[in-house]
Amino acid sequence: MDLTGSQQQYIDSVKSSINSICAEILGSDHVNSAQPGDLRVAFIGFRDHPPQDDSFVTREWDFVSDLTRIHTNLRSLPGADGGGDGPEAVTAALARALTMRWRNDCNRVAVLVSDAPPHGIGSQGDYWPHGVPGVPDPLDLAREMLKNKITLHFIACEPSLSYFHNALDFYRGLTRITAGIVVPLLDARVMSTCIIGSALESLAIQDLINEYRKTLDELVASRDPSLVVKYLHALMRVRGRTADQLIMENIYAMSDDRKENVDIWSSARNLADAKARLKYH
Repeated sequence: MDLTGSQQQYIDSVKSSINSICAEILGSDHVNSAQPGDLRVAFIGFRDHPPQDDSFVTREWDFVSDLTRIHTNLRSLPGADGGGDGPEAVTAALARALTMRWRNDCNRVAVLVSDAPPHGIGSQGDYWPHGVPGVPDPLDLAREMLKNKITLHFIACEPSLSYFHNALDFYRGLTRITAGIVVPLLDARVMSTCIIGSALESLAIQDLINEYRKTLDELVASRDPSLVVKYLHALMRVRGRTADQLIMENIYAMSDDRKENVDIWSSARNLADAKARLKYH
């Protein structure tokens, strides 16, 4: 989660709603039981790299299941501050997420919350227009998440995010790599709904993957995770089933060029390759 100066209302929303977030996920039909330890929560907060921000790049706690500890950890979060230039240390946070102690026998969901792009995607005012030296390419990190069966969703704090050039198309492409979704957020008061909906969507999809694993194994060979998701939703329509798919107001106008840019971001070898092929609008 972005902990820079513009994010205080979102930080407060997560702190105040963590009980309902955990309870609703545990109470879902897609969770086989509600035993202690079934739901584990980790947190990564990020600001920016020096000299843009000298406080910290990332601050995190690893997975815990005890709700009291989760509350204690959230209370210890610093207030929103800093950030420097427009883009933030998003990529450093993604890299840190891959090093957390993920359990093997679980559904793995990461929810990224920010109103800013990472460095290096071509957004205005970027101190590191080619990416921060020594920090991995975010497209590589998304592919590593896919390999580790982590679904990445992005909650876009609007309208701020859309002011950044390339940001929305980039995040749509990034999450597509892991079969995740982008959720526009205009009101901090519905932050918990976004987080719960993102998690339950992933759980519903995983249930269908388990049910139709043989056919899906053949689709996975195509190396296009979006095909798998399309197939799963087609199965749900045919069988009369529905997933807990998060439905939010679609505030984005997607032209053909923007759709093509999303395809470019999701398939590019790296950021440089994507930026060389983008359609500008």
